[in-house]
Amino acid sequence: MTHSSPAPSADPAALPAANRATRTMIFISVAFSGLAMTVILPILAPLIRELGLSESQGGWMVSIGSVAMVLMANVWGPRSDRTGRKPVILAGFAGLFLAYITHTLVVWLGLEGLLLGLPLFLLLILTRALVGMFIPAATAGAQAYMADITTPAQRSSGMALISAANGVGMVVGPALAGTLALAGLIWPMLLATLLPLIAFLVVRRGLPHVEPRQQPAKARISPLTPGLRNWLVVALMTMTSIVTLQIVAGFYFQDRLGVDTRTTARLLAGALTIVGLVLVLTQTVQIRYLKWQSRRLAMTGAPLMAVGMLIMLNTQSVPAYYLAYAFFGLSGGLLFPAFMSGASLSVDRHHQGAAAGLVASAQGLGAILAPIVSTTLYEYDKALPFTLLIGLMVIAWIAASMAPAPAISPPPKAANPNA
Repeated sequence: MTHSSPAPSADPAALPAANRATRTMIFISVAFSGLAMTVILPILAPLIRELGLSESQGGWMVSIGSVAMVLMANVWGPRSDRTGRKPVILAGFAGLFLAYITHTLVVWLGLEGLLLGLPLFLLLILTRALVGMFIPAATAGAQAYMADITTPAQRSSGMALISAANGVGMVVGPALAGTLALAGLIWPMLLATLLPLIAFLVVRRGLPHVEPRQQPAKARISPLTPGLRNWLVVALMTMTSIVTLQIVAGFYFQDRLGVDTRTTARLLAGALTIVGLVLVLTQTVQIRYLKWQSRRLAMTGAPLMAVGMLIMLNTQSVPAYYLAYAFFGLSGGLLFPAFMSGASLSVDRHHQGAAAGLVASAQGLGAILAPIVSTTLYEYDKALPFTLLIGLMVIAWIAASMAPAPAISPPPKAANPNA
């Protein structure tokens, strides 16, 4: 065996040290990607109202962007199977940087009163769609890369690391947004524009390039594949719930607590920071101690989400809402690695990118439906969106309970030296 250093295109699973370094780079890249998205979440509802848009118009803006996300997710995932994970991740960050430049410019023109009415609304939809086109590239590539370097028994912990990276974004992003929003709502948008560029440079320098494996001639998989379809349902239900909370909670905080837009942004930033902290803590416990498999993660996480919804519906105070968001963080910390690892274990190694793309599509579909449905329901009755989400968690629990358990071989026992 040679002791020379592996080439940059070598399989990172070949050496434990390379595997650890690669996991660290995946973690960093996903954290930057999540941060670019979460840094604008606390200002989204206040921004919609500052731009003179209705709640439903804001919902349509987000949903159209999510349509682009769904359409492109099934392009980026299979592409990573053919060309490799790193090129797709880099393309995602480069495109996201350029898309955020245009979106932030339109937002600034709207805030300055230089662009109003229908032209503003249409340009916001167009530029949001550009952002949505590139969001799934980095996430699908990173998820498939993690599947490449983990064994089936390690898969749920590997996906928990990706979810923990998103959790770091949820901790830091809202905290930065709440601080920057004090100077103006445009500042979090400017930071969101810069972050993909930083991520591009970090990934380009530090993430090893792995040549794609040889594949069968037909690499497409159906979303109705037994097992895989269950986890796509869990992903859809989870993302619909998360996006509904992101969109509607800002209006709910403002209307139920009677505060202005800047106070709303600050309170929501605090709530999202709690989500991120609890999510990271949950992932740490899962990676180091629990090591639960997909079905148990989902069947525990779904009821916890429902508990948070019940708290939101039956209370009217900041501490109670923050407690509800702690339950959301605990639930998300279990549900996200559940459907990511469950979907990954439902397909063979040649289809990991395609499976990651389908998971991103399911999440994108949730991001399409949630803003339109939740804002429409909210305009009719403020409690309806949260009541609906309880029902979605019941569906997620049933789907997870009916998912076939993957065949995971235990690690081989060490040889007995006295034998």
